[in-house]
Amino acid sequence: VDDFIARQEQFNQRIETAVGELQGTTARLETSVGELKGNTARLETSVGELQGTTARLETSVGELQKTTARLETSVGELKGNTARYVVGVLFGEIAEQLGFTFRDTLSRQQLRQMIGPQGHANVDSGDRQSFIRADLVVLADDTAGDTHYIAVEASYTGDARDTARARRNAQLLQRFTGCPAHAAIASVRNDQDIQAEIDGGEVHWYALDPDDFTPE
Repeated sequence: VDDFIARQEQFNQRIETAVGELQGTTARLETSVGELKGNTARLETSVGELQGTTARLETSVGELQKTTARLETSVGELKGNTARYVVGVLFGEIAEQLGFTFRDTLSRQQLRQMIGPQGHANVDSGDRQSFIRADLVVLADDTAGDTHYIAVEASYTGDARDTARARRNAQLLQRFTGCPAHAAIASVRNDQDIQAEIDGGEVHWYALDPDDFTPE
């Protein structure tokens, strides 16, 4: 009996030791889980901060793109205004290039009187305003002394909008005056899609000098 009791006490001691080690392991595991939760929380915070930074960066890039677009638009408008100014003093050269002798240029008031009141002659208000605001309308004579008109649109880069406006204005001039009218654009360069109109003689091209757009 004494021997059995001794062995039982040893067994109980081993059980208590094992339980103590298990409790220690459990405590360390709980500590590790706590640390893992802490690391996860810090990681989520870092991810959130990164997302916030990314969102702010995307916003800044978007604002920069808008600013760049506005700047490009302003530069384009400046070039267009400069082209119209340059054309305003080259009316004689434009007429000569088409084989005519320059006589005069038509003012907006003269164009307004020619097209008449709004709604007159089956011209819608948009075309009427565009006609009155034509970049340049030249009155010229051919070698026989007959009257011709030249409707000119000016841009740094000529495009389909310019050729369409020039052709429409020329058609209206011929319609209102009964005299031949010619469409022309004045530009430094042109979009490729209008080259066929120029090559076919539907629209004349007067090449502007890039140096005219460079400040002295």
